Amino acid sequence: MAETLCFDMYGTLCDTSSVTSTLAAELDAPETLVAEIDATWRAKQLQYSYQSALMEEYQPFWDVTGDALAYALDQWGVDADGATRERILGAYEHLDPYPDAIETLTRLSEAGHTVTVLSNGNPEMLETLADNAGLAPHLHDVISADEVSTFKPNPAVYENAAARTDTPIDRCRLVSGNAWDVAGAGSAGMRTAWVNRANDPFEEIGVAPSLEVTGLADVAGELA
Repeated sequence: MAETLCFDMYGTLCDTSSVTSTLAAELDAPETLVAEIDATWRAKQLQYSYQSALMEEYQPFWDVTGDALAYALDQWGVDADGATRERILGAYEHLDPYPDAIETLTRLSEAGHTVTVLSNGNPEMLETLADNAGLAPHLHDVISADEVSTFKPNPAVYENAAARTDTPIDRCRLVSGNAWDVAGAGSAGMRTAWVNRANDPFEEIGVAPSLEVTGLADVAGELA
């Protein structure tokens, strides 16, 4: 039976670690330091989204990502002027899609599913990245948490996706590589598919995934 499939963008369709090439080029830093900055940047990006949502002090995800980068550079004692920081931040508009992303979206769309993105990214970030990564032609819609001025895993984000696509929430399925996102969507009433590339344990809170796979292609294998 056809579903509305809501794919997370960052860490699911596109690889956030692909920013390391820009970090290395802009900072002329050792590989080990680049890896540490990258890990801190991503961790703080998520933490700041949680914090701003809980404090009810929403700001677009682009701003959250910039603040997280500033923290990561400070944490690791790296000086970078404003222009350098802007170029590094721009890497989030040019993330590499996972190798099986386009094929997966195509197969699922051809199988009759409605294929969308549901992401914390603000609309400009998502539309630019979807174009640059070659994903846009394979998507029916791009839905941003910005529309409800909060971030995942707030139920409002998932509920808005169901409303936007005119689909009962239990006929929507979040597809995400982030366990916390899957737990949140399940708690909001969505079906879920967890793309568990690292063979991690699932979260101790939230609703367990309806489907667990090791790659995007497996989602198409199960649902197409």
